[in-house]
This record gives sequence, structure tokens and C-alpha cells, in this order.
Amino acid sequence: MMVALVACAALAVTNTTMPSYYAVGKTPRELGISIGEQQKDAFQELVKADDSLYTRLKPWMEANPSDYQKFIDANKAFYPDIYEEVCGIAQGAGLNESDVMLLMLRPEIESLTPDNVSRDNCFDIINNPGRRDKKGVAFIAHNEDWTPAYKPFGFVLHENMPFSNSATHITAFTYPASPVGFTFGYNDKGIVTSCNGISPKPCTIGGIGRYFINRDVLAATSLDDALDRLKKAAPQSAFGFGMSIGQVGSRKLYHAEMAPYDPKDRSSGKGHVDIIEIKPGQSYLHSNAYTHPYFKDMDQDVSSSTHARLERAGEMDAPTTPEKALAILGDTTNPKYPIYRHGDPNDKNELATISTALMDLDNALVSIYGGNPTLFDPVVVMPLYNPEDNKEGPWGTPFIVAVSCAGVLLVVVIVLIGIIAVNKKKAAGGSSVNSSYYQRVA
Repeated sequence: MMVALVACAALAVTNTTMPSYYAVGKTPRELGISIGEQQKDAFQELVKADDSLYTRLKPWMEANPSDYQKFIDANKAFYPDIYEEVCGIAQGAGLNESDVMLLMLRPEIESLTPDNVSRDNCFDIINNPGRRDKKGVAFIAHNEDWTPAYKPFGFVLHENMPFSNSATHITAFTYPASPVGFTFGYNDKGIVTSCNGISPKPCTIGGIGRYFINRDVLAATSLDDALDRLKKAAPQSAFGFGMSIGQVGSRKLYHAEMAPYDPKDRSSGKGHVDIIEIKPGQSYLHSNAYTHPYFKDMDQDVSSSTHARLERAGEMDAPTTPEKALAILGDTTNPKYPIYRHGDPNDKNELATISTALMDLDNALVSIYGGNPTLFDPVVVMPLYNPEDNKEGPWGTPFIVAVSCAGVLLVVVIVLIGIIAVNKKKAAGGSSVNSSYYQRVA
């Protein structure tokens, strides 16, 4: 059945201007090697465009070898399979293991460097319309922001993990020589996640890295399992992040904020996660600051951009529909601090929106935009895995799979017709993630 669903997913991809890669391995290391081999050349091009590995991360490691080793030892012990996957990526790409490990620990290390880079990347929207007889859909929407150098390198990675006791298929947006999990993605258990950077102070040296935790949660088998994984990791968390979590077919949606310490009990020396449920009839916005009431006394760096984007989003219509959510994520009203950011290739500290995703949990579809979602069509439309597809119905699984694929193909036809119909109203060429074009707002 899973083969049929994967085939169906492949057929459902439309306007494939965003590259997709398929990685498989009988062990975590083999999986990583498969990823690394496919991304070797792209990684070399990426580090030419973004030299942070050589100008910031490696110098920190060389100046603080014992602190670096503490991070490595902690993450290897807590997440041995993920550690092996990362080592495999380095092996496949012909890199030093430390190069890929440094990138996996980038948020933590950058918070410890003299310039203390702020994590003001990404923006999330969650909507829970309530009962199924109510109008509207449950969704998680996300702006993936990163330095402009990354704009041409984003892609969709499909990981096939027959060795796993958790999810065995994960699909997510990511970057060269990187595992999945720290942007947005979904798995074959119907779990959907997206993440935002946060900058708490201070980082805990020798704690568990954000990207490792994100990768682990994306392999969860259920909502309860995802939340349990966050709770298990929290005491040893090194840094902070925000994470939106949902499941296809479910109207239970959650947002979690992770921190390197508990603001109500700092003497414990342990990290803390606060998880809130987005109740029926609620929508929720999150960017790059702790906003849960539990963390009201958190010591953190919050950029002017984060303040401005959250303020602007609060002025707009509540994101109770996908259209309203995309209007927020594509907003450029504030020319200095827009929500949808164009970045500046000459300024490494000014971020750009690399892609936008709308993950519809009711209709089991993800739409990924390479350009502003208010101006361009999605470059990729794929079906999310639906846990209900794994249940035997009165007609049997093959029938359900066939009907599901037929329905997805019908959606594809409708989308294609829509693209053709509105083509004259939309600008051409800006919808590809692999574009070197940047439109800067004056």
C-alpha cells in the first residue's frame, strides 16, 4: 500500500520547478550517505555563497574545542540514529564530519559567537476551525526564511527509512547536506511540523541541538508521541525554537516553545518546553520570540523585524482561511520589515523568504510556493499522508488507495486549469525557488 501512496504522491507533484530528491538506506548511515551523495555538488556551491561555515562556525570550534566536543557527545548519546545519519551525509558528500555537525549545531554556535546572530527567521500560522461541520479547514502555514544565499538551493527531500520503528517515510523542505526537520515537513503517520527560530539567552553548552530535536519530532508516530518527544528532550535542550504540530485528519493542533532553562525554576539547570493547544475556533501566529504566557519572563533577543512582522500580522484579518493566511505571509506593507522578505544578496544579515508552505490537514494537501504566495501559484502541490489510508475499509485498502489517487489527480487537473486561467493575471518567472532573482522593496 505504501508503494502505491508514494507513487500517487509522485504523480501529484505539479509544476516541478522545485527539485525533489529521494534518499533511502537500510541503516541511518546509509540514509545519510544517500542524501550526501546527491547533494555533494550543491553543497560546494552553497558554501561559496554562504561562507558562515568557514568564517564563523569553524573558527568557534577551533577556539572552543572542549565545548564543541560536549555538544557532540551529548547529541550522539541522546540521538544515536540521527547522529549516524548526519555522519552518513558527511561521508556521502565527501566532507569532514565536523563540517556537517557544525551546520547541525549552527543556531547554538552562532548564539555563542561574538556577533551573536539573532534567529529571526520564519513565521508560522495555525488555524483550527473547530467542528467538521463548520466552514473552513485546519492548516499550518509557514514562511521559510533564511539568508539570501540559500534562495537557489532549497529542495524537497523524501527520506525512506525501512529501519525505523517510527515513521518510515518523511518528506520535508531542506537544504544541501542537511537532514530534514528544522523547516517544514510531514511523515507517513500524518504528522506535520514547522519550526521558527528563537534567541534565548544564554545557550547551554553541551546540550541537545535544536536541529536534532526537530528531526526526531518529525519522525513521531502520533500527536502524543510528538509531544512526548519534545518533553523528553526538554531538560537537555541547549537552545530554543518554536514548533507547530498537527496531524492530517485531526483537529488537534499544538504549538510548542522550547527553552534552555525554565524561567520559573532557573536553579534546576534544566531546559523546559511549554506546549499549548490551538482550540477549536482559534487561529495562532508565531514568529521569532517567546510569546507563550509561561515564558513571559524569558531572557531573549527579539529583533525589530520580529516585532514589526507580528504587529503587522495582528492588524490584518484573522487567518481563518488559507487565503487569509497566505495574505499575511505574503504581506509587504512595511517596506523595512515586511513579513514576506526579499532579502539583499549583498547583506548576509538581511533574510529572505525562501519558500512558503500551506499544509491543509483536512484535505491532506501541501502547497509550496517559491515566490510571494499572493502573486504566484505554488510550484509544488503534493498529498500529505493520511493515517486513515492505513485502515481497512469495507472495500479494502486497494480500493481506497485507488480512489485517493484518482482524487489527487483530479485536484492536479483542477490546479493546472486554475494556473492556466490566472496566468495572465500573474507575473511569470518568480515562482521558482531555484531563481537568482530578488525583488527588493524600496
